Amino acid sequence: MAASTDPARMLGLRPKGRRPASARWMAAVAAVSVVAAQISLAGSPSFLAAVSGRRASALGLSLLVAEALTPAAWAKKRPEGQNRPELLPSTDGDSTPVIDCARILSARQLQELAVQIADIERNSKVRLRVLTQTFPNTPGMAIKDYWKVDSRTVIYVHDTGGLGETAVVNFNAGLDAENLQPRSWWRQLQNKFGNRFYIAEHGDTETVTDVVSALHSAFASTETQIPGM
Repeated sequence: MAASTDPARMLGLRPKGRRPASARWMAAVAAVSVVAAQISLAGSPSFLAAVSGRRASALGLSLLVAEALTPAAWAKKRPEGQNRPELLPSTDGDSTPVIDCARILSARQLQELAVQIADIERNSKVRLRVLTQTFPNTPGMAIKDYWKVDSRTVIYVHDTGGLGETAVVNFNAGLDAENLQPRSWWRQLQNKFGNRFYIAEHGDTETVTDVVSALHSAFASTETQIPGM
């Protein structure tokens, strides 16, 4: 199993640079890994991150699936990270389910995503939130308070950089939201939309809309399969 990314990198919480000793040790073990981590975003949600490899010509993929990790243990592992509230929108978090820091979505697409997100919450109580970013231009941990992240929140982070330890397609799911689907479903979601071939063919913008549509199909209806799988 290959080296995983540091979970905090998913939200741009760790600056680029030399990986910690633990990550370097895991990298020596193999080429592809599925590593688990669970952190507290608002008490006790689990941390579900999708990890992909290098963007463009060398964009690989592995999935980070949630596994128990106590808050105390996480505190020791958590690196210094991004926290830039100045990059948050001036609008209220309750009325802004999508933050397009990467500027890859049109006004119409933002509206369409907001409609789907509202439908998901109305039908399943899952609070989907979407952040596009190009690390290190990300609000990072500032989104926690802005969106009032809780155990029913799923944050989909799309990083248009997607280089090195930074994933392109990422999911950070609260425990209650995560448990509404089997772990194999989350892996399928990541495998379909986070691989280099899909992103190269469809681009960042279409990938974002396709991921949200897949989440809508799963949480706003009785479907459990990923569309097209």
